[in-house]
Amino acid sequence: MTSKLRDLLDPKAEELVRVAGERAHNLFMTGQLMCSEAVLTVVNRALGGDLSDDMAIRLTACLPQGMGDSGCLCGAVSGGALALGLFLGRNRPGARDKRKAMESAGSLHDGFKEEFKSTCCRVLSKKVKHDTSLHMKQCAHFTRTATEMAIGTILRKRPELVEKADWDYLRKRDSRIGSKIRMLASMAIN
Repeated sequence: MTSKLRDLLDPKAEELVRVAGERAHNLFMTGQLMCSEAVLTVVNRALGGDLSDDMAIRLTACLPQGMGDSGCLCGAVSGGALALGLFLGRNRPGARDKRKAMESAGSLHDGFKEEFKSTCCRVLSKKVKHDTSLHMKQCAHFTRTATEMAIGTILRKRPELVEKADWDYLRKRDSRIGSKIRMLASMAIN
């Protein structure tokens, strides 16, 4: 988490940001979710959003690898922007608070770019694209960072959401083997 975020959050919110980032990282590293899916799913669950996990995953399914494997905007940033809209966006046509979500998404973009020198998936992955392990670790780090940035931004504007945190979900850690077994079992059922 950036020091800029740390300075603006109380200790409980800071812990929530850290644990949510770790959960998103874990979901990505175990192969359960792609970058954008992990970011939106974790932020939604962490802050008591009203999306089912299934809906969060479907909404973000086309965003990984720079929007549908095009290499453009990093999926973690896209997922973070959707999470910001979920909690900070206006909730009906003509509502007056449209700037809050837009400004927050711009700050997420700019903060990510400042941290990693780009928001373009193609640029971010250029040096590691031929090393699957390094590529996976790098994208997991981007996923963690975008999750932390999105949650930190939301909590600065809506600190009451700390009380809705699903700590059991956030503290859960899955193994890669365990997640593969669950995915295979799920496929056998369907």
